[in-house]
Amino acid sequence: MNRKLRAALASAAALLAVSAAAGPASAAEMQPMSKHTGTTGCFNWSWADGWDSTTVYFHNTCKTTHVIEITWNHDLEYDASIPADFKGSHNGLGSMTHLYDRGACGSFC
Repeated sequence: MNRKLRAALASAAALLAVSAAAGPASAAEMQPMSKHTGTTGCFNWSWADGWDSTTVYFHNTCKTTHVIEITWNHDLEYDASIPADFKGSHNGLGSMTHLYDRGACGSFC
């Protein structure tokens, strides 16, 4: 066998060994995460399904400060005053269950 052919066969064998060791990806790894979007009062929001925690992204589209309340299924809650045109996010354990616009200012301003 000439050198070029041996080198090509060795490269192909190495490539096959590496790909076999990596194994196929599981179905869960290949599935895209479901993205959820919506609007509640002054807030546009989005989040994607996670395993143990969920990050909720939000944007106050109003011209005034509003209070946002986000609740996760593990009874965790996030309440905050969000300035006009502010974009932010917050992470909680489990899945997001509710997102409310509590109105302008409120007790947090």
